[in-house]
Amino acid sequence: MRIRVLGMVLAVLAAGMAFSCAEKDARMTLGDFMGLCVSGASDDCRDVCDEFAGVFVKTYPTSAQCRKACDAVQERLARQSVGNACESSVGRAAELCAQYCDKNL
Repeated sequence: MRIRVLGMVLAVLAAGMAFSCAEKDARMTLGDFMGLCVSGASDDCRDVCDEFAGVFVKTYPTSAQCRKACDAVQERLARQSVGNACESSVGRAAELCAQYCDKNL
């Protein structure tokens, strides 16, 4: 009987710890953004990440406005990268930029 009660107590404690440690929508730092962005970019395309990181120096009242700034950078870089091998890096950075906006505003 004591073993069963002890097992139940441990199970409840473990479940409580799991739920308290799990964050539903953890914030993304600029370091997180840059790490994820450059890890998927070739050496020639890493400056794309810097361009998107520039979005975060400004404060936006809503995540939608932040995402619009991400879209503007993506459009500008897409025009500049025509025929360039950085198209996938621009797309990935734009996705991460939107995630940053959604998680931080």
